[in-house]
Amino acid sequence: MVSFIKKLIERRKEELNILLFDENNPHQQETYTIQPGKIFLMIGGINLAVVLIVLFILFITPLGTMVFNKEDRAVRSSVLEITERVNALQDSLQARDNQLAEIQHIIRDGTDTTFNIRSTPEWDEMYGESAPQQNVQTFHVNGLREIQSLQSDQIIFSDIFTGTVAFPAEAPVDGSLTGTYRPGDGHFGIDIAANRGADVRTIADGVVISSNWTFNNGYVVHVLHGDGLISVFKHFSEVYYMKGDAVRKGDTIGKVGETGLLASGPHIHFELWKNGISLDPSNYINLY
Repeated sequence: MVSFIKKLIERRKEELNILLFDENNPHQQETYTIQPGKIFLMIGGINLAVVLIVLFILFITPLGTMVFNKEDRAVRSSVLEITERVNALQDSLQARDNQLAEIQHIIRDGTDTTFNIRSTPEWDEMYGESAPQQNVQTFHVNGLREIQSLQSDQIIFSDIFTGTVAFPAEAPVDGSLTGTYRPGDGHFGIDIAANRGADVRTIADGVVISSNWTFNNGYVVHVLHGDGLISVFKHFSEVYYMKGDAVRKGDTIGKVGETGLLASGPHIHFELWKNGISLDPSNYINLY
């Protein structure tokens, strides 16, 4: 059969006469004239038509999506995944920008209530100008419709920024150091691994200037202390203080968690900033 086909291919441009004999009747024969070239063209045309029909059927039926769009689906899936990551990064960057804007506003543009320290008419009327002064200062609060006098021992946390932060301070949480200060890699603090739900404490008196949720870092708290010092805590599972709350040294401000995309296990990320410059916290706190 193979040799026959080879001969047909070799003589495809010629007209061939094929004789067919009956084995039972050798004297009976049939003659056929063929052109191999036309036969090959017809076979090729039939094959091409079959292929086109199959492709058409695949194109108009759901089965075609499994054949034609397999790579397209993979590309679309990758594009959607990248888009979701970009959106998440944009949300995280926006939250970080909002936090930095709040910190800058409080440090640079924030104004406190103005206190003028002087004797009051009520004091002069009651005791006279030469009356002995006690160890209590009286303050006038500017901006009020009526002048009101407040004594220093009546102002809650009036001494919160009067003293300097004592270093080395106690660690904000009991745990083990798992991440060091690497500003070159964008890691401006240290990581302290601790039990999930462990108490996280403040290192000094201060005021909470930011308490937010971020996509990458979960619950984040910024505390402003005296002398332009700011402490930053990340990855809380829950927080107890909001923006504007005053805290004392050692107060529990939240619980250790694993919130945020950058968290890999329960821990607290802790940072220290001094007048806008990051510090290595391991040089300022007692690590266990």
